[in-house]
Amino acid sequence: MSADEVVALYDPDDVCGRVVGSAPRSRVRAENLPHAATGVLLRRPTGEVFVHRRARTKDLWPGAHDCAAGGVVNAGESPLEAARRELAEELGVEGAALTEVFTGWYRDDDTHYLAHVYEAVWDGPVRFVDDEVEDGWWEHPAVLTERLADPAWPFVPDTRRLLATGGLLGAGPEPVPGGRWEPGETVVYRWGREGRTRFARLARVVRHDDDGLLLWVGPGWPVVEQSLADGRGVREAPLEQRFTAPRARRSAVWRGPGILMLVPPGPTAWSVWWFFGTGADGARTFEGWYGNLEAPHALRTTALGTRLVDSADRALDVWVTPDRTAHWKDEDEFAAITALGTRWTAEQAPQIRADGEQVMALARAGAPPFDGRWTDFSPDPAWPVPRFPADWDVPHVAGP
Repeated sequence: MSADEVVALYDPDDVCGRVVGSAPRSRVRAENLPHAATGVLLRRPTGEVFVHRRARTKDLWPGAHDCAAGGVVNAGESPLEAARRELAEELGVEGAALTEVFTGWYRDDDTHYLAHVYEAVWDGPVRFVDDEVEDGWWEHPAVLTERLADPAWPFVPDTRRLLATGGLLGAGPEPVPGGRWEPGETVVYRWGREGRTRFARLARVVRHDDDGLLLWVGPGWPVVEQSLADGRGVREAPLEQRFTAPRARRSAVWRGPGILMLVPPGPTAWSVWWFFGTGADGARTFEGWYGNLEAPHALRTTALGTRLVDSADRALDVWVTPDRTAHWKDEDEFAAITALGTRWTAEQAPQIRADGEQVMALARAGAPPFDGRWTDFSPDPAWPVPRFPADWDVPHVAGP
């Protein structure tokens, strides 16, 4: 660690992490500039977490306890590279597989950074290589949780809050206890798998009643989407590369005049979207319905009050024209993923198709939600553009 090392500076309004410059570490600390930092929760195979006491020479919170090994991301370095470097430098751990579990901004009077939190399972020795750690031990998560409940225990404030926000010690977001969300509330609609959000969309509640949860996504509202690691959009790649090439998340905005999204009540493996366009006179026009086949939805509220809808995309979808003519969409992608067997097996594919056929049958019958309601919808003009909350990236819970 050196006051002269060059640290990457990040856009504080970008939730995925966009580098906008660099500065010496001394300036980053003195001016509290937005940057990125990593933290690795090291666990034993039996679940214990490694807790350590920081050296008294650290420039932030000297002598305090922590359970995340990490540090700032240097210029020209990726967060994953930084996490591996810091884990080796602080605890002497090399070669452990790192799984990113949470990304979120943290800010106080001392530091302002985008946290990339990883987990690693390690059953080998721990060595304090660079003198940034004075002591350390393995702690059961329940004991650590009890210690963290004591505000007087000298524990670094950033990891304390990130642990609570991300539910990384087991206290994650709880299911909504039978309640309904209020019109105008912000919702983060997320698609993911294996505990990680791949896509996220900000929406506002239109209605939440016996017909389900109806959401509005406005034009230009922030989204998180996946691209290929080389910067290309997923749909820009040949079909054979779309599901095998490395991917990365990026911040973007919703393109188009806006959509309505209905999450039906109950364990339904699809949602329905109303797509709108813009007519020659500039007025909003209804273009059709989109039946998005996806995993049954999990509606949750986090400890910070953030509303989440979690699901997992099935690739195969249904398009329904205004006259209720229905046909399949993206059958080629569905076939490619089924052949790979990375998201579902060939044995699961018939059930996914059966879910799509259910959507088609409802559309052809003109049954709800294809009965003409909401085709002339206009959003509340008082709704401001929503922003991603600090805990938007807590671990994802929907199935594969």
